[in-house]
Amino acid sequence: MSMGAGPTRTGNVLAFAGTFGLVLAYALRGGSYDIVVFEEYGLLIWWLLAVGIAFGVLPRVRPGRVVILLCAAMLAYAAWTALSLAWTQSSELTTEEVARSLDYLGLVLLLSLILSKDTWRAAAQGLAFGAFAVCALAVASRLAPGAFPADVVASTLKIDRLSYPFGYWNAVAAWGAMSTTIGLAWSAHDRLIPRRAAVLASVPVAVLATYLSYSRAGVLGTALGVALVILASRNRLTVVIHAALVAAGVAIVILAVRAAPEIAHGTGDHSALTVLAGLAGAIVVCIVGAWLTGQRGVDGRHLPPRPARALAAACCVAAFLAAAIVGPTLIRKGWHSFSHPVAVTSTSDPAARLLTLSGVRYDVWKSALAAFDAHPLDGTGAGTFEFWFNRHPDGDPQFLRNAHNLWLQNMAELGLPGLLLILAFAIAALAAAVSARRRARRTLSVGLSTGFLAAFVVFLFHASVDWMWESTAITVLALAGVSVLGARLAGRSWRLAWWARATAVVLALGAGALQLPGLLSTNDIARSQASEHAGNGNQALALANDAVQAEPWSASAYEQRGLVLEAAGRYQAAATALRRAISDEPTNYVHWIDLARIQTERGRFGAALSDYARAQELRPDSVAFGFTPAVTRR
Repeated sequence: MSMGAGPTRTGNVLAFAGTFGLVLAYALRGGSYDIVVFEEYGLLIWWLLAVGIAFGVLPRVRPGRVVILLCAAMLAYAAWTALSLAWTQSSELTTEEVARSLDYLGLVLLLSLILSKDTWRAAAQGLAFGAFAVCALAVASRLAPGAFPADVVASTLKIDRLSYPFGYWNAVAAWGAMSTTIGLAWSAHDRLIPRRAAVLASVPVAVLATYLSYSRAGVLGTALGVALVILASRNRLTVVIHAALVAAGVAIVILAVRAAPEIAHGTGDHSALTVLAGLAGAIVVCIVGAWLTGQRGVDGRHLPPRPARALAAACCVAAFLAAAIVGPTLIRKGWHSFSHPVAVTSTSDPAARLLTLSGVRYDVWKSALAAFDAHPLDGTGAGTFEFWFNRHPDGDPQFLRNAHNLWLQNMAELGLPGLLLILAFAIAALAAAVSARRRARRTLSVGLSTGFLAAFVVFLFHASVDWMWESTAITVLALAGVSVLGARLAGRSWRLAWWARATAVVLALGAGALQLPGLLSTNDIARSQASEHAGNGNQALALANDAVQAEPWSASAYEQRGLVLEAAGRYQAAATALRRAISDEPTNYVHWIDLARIQTERGRFGAALSDYARAQELRPDSVAFGFTPAVTRR
């Protein structure tokens, strides 16, 4: 026994450190939304797989059948995404989506081939503490903004919603809701009281991060997560007590925030100490509460069957009466607010938006359904919903890239097969998490599996109302949680035959190589832009040409070449470059505007008017149609 303790302990330490670092790496680089960041990580993951398999280090275990089904579903989805290159409106954007789906598959494979029944609990704890650390940093960025990088998103859009470190407030809300869910489930099942207390103490921080995002989805996601944890837990009474303690503590903190305008609006750090004191009080309440529930044996207590049934019946009756009395009115008002959005007005209370459903989702989702109706079997091509929406905005002139709904976006971009495949992925992931929860025997295992199962459901909810699939760090947390639970289902050692090993290495190297064109091209475009702004036109052109060579199907690369040539007065060559960008993205109105401007500079006014008219057809409701961005959308 003692001889095996050393290797097991080392493996647990490595598993904890690896997953802890994983979530921090993805979260702290803007949520890894940028193509350069997520393709860098994708390249690293696939090449780690290739090297590990080539040298016999991987696989360490045989993945469970449900995990294999999950990987097969993800591979099928990536293949259909790649097949849409045959009809897409942008090879560049579709290639980016192929790379993204392969990155997620690589992450699941890497964790599934490394972790085992002996190390999955340590890996799950590393993921959870990494998630808590990100929440703490998010809250700290509001309390001490001077210690963090300037929030470019907030300053540009003039918003008061917490967006650090993801650059998007709803991503903060999703992360906070998932972290809250994990923390409640874990703390109610951990018998090691110091760790139990530390976990529950982290939950008020996660809830505060969600509140400061002022996200309606964040509130609903948190409520959903708490309900799921109560339903799936072994120690339901403990979960309820811990949730009540967190709610009481957070209520005090929220009152402190509402009394501190600079903290509430993100304009300064005045009264930060008051808010911090309130947060410290909530943390102390949770620490004491976790200690008491652990010491007094609350975990093993359950209501007797007769009172439990009576209480359940009373709750059902109360819920039915409430729904019957106020439900129809609330639903009618909510639907009217959702389907008849009004302009958001600035108020002194940033949390006021939590009381309305008004927004742009209704128009965006109608547009996505219209795209599916027009292309039911193939879609417009992965990553191209923005071009459809530009042409069919239904009165909404805003710019957006995504449908803010994972299922509708796949319907619009990849047709019915895309919807079925993304559903197959979600069902397989849920099946893996549910299987791990059902097989959990130890109390700690029950807590961790319940937490990450519920967190994945919360992720699916947020992905149903926003672009969480593209917010890479959020999806990584969800998928890593499922992969860690899947390790609970793994078999023992697995040795591949030489031909299977060679095939796996080639495929992994190929998947890694698919990350390179977009990564290199985007880097070259950014450097070309910087050189042009610095007045070095020759270097800017050389870098733009490098971008074209790295990704010959990239409309952005040809656009950058055209802009540099235009700045140099080489209008004919610039027009040629823009025509090539248009051939790669014929429905992108920006390229047509650029070409119209260049044709005007060449004195070809008839061609310029024709190109400008085409741009108007592609973006008819733009409120600032004459504006041409000087940078690419990337």
